[in-house]
Amino acid sequence: MKTFILGAAFAVIAGGASAQDFYAGGALDYAYPHSGDSQTVGSLIGGVGFDRGLYAYGAEVELGGHVGGDADYGTQRLRAWGTYDLGNVAARVAGGITEYDLDSGTADGYNLGVGVQTEFTNSITLRAEFIRDFMDDNSTAAVTTTRIGAFYNF
Repeated sequence: MKTFILGAAFAVIAGGASAQDFYAGGALDYAYPHSGDSQTVGSLIGGVGFDRGLYAYGAEVELGGHVGGDADYGTQRLRAWGTYDLGNVAARVAGGITEYDLDSGTADGYNLGVGVQTEFTNSITLRAEFIRDFMDDNSTAAVTTTRIGAFYNF
């Protein structure tokens, strides 16, 4: 799975080289597994987007590490996303694959997300999002993540 995520991330970045809508940033995530033990995660996120007027779409890859809380696992996601411009904010939907690095090994699954984002400046975008991970592992079968983040647009 890790090889797939790294390969897909390279393909996304290389394939979008002509788009020139690259971004990179960070997010603070509060992850709440429905089986218990919550945690706070710091995520580094990079991606590419294609703007088509009111609509935009793209892909991103993220790596998250434990910052605090009862649980202790790393997160990796590869996601496709789309936005619709509502004026001052854009509505956002996303989905893709997820991998957790647990003490007992790894857990794989998929994710769906919904949120909003706004341009703070021409170079900085702010985002708020809810992400739901659906994992194959029974100990982390469903995790809801609340995210706030800031991104630099190249």
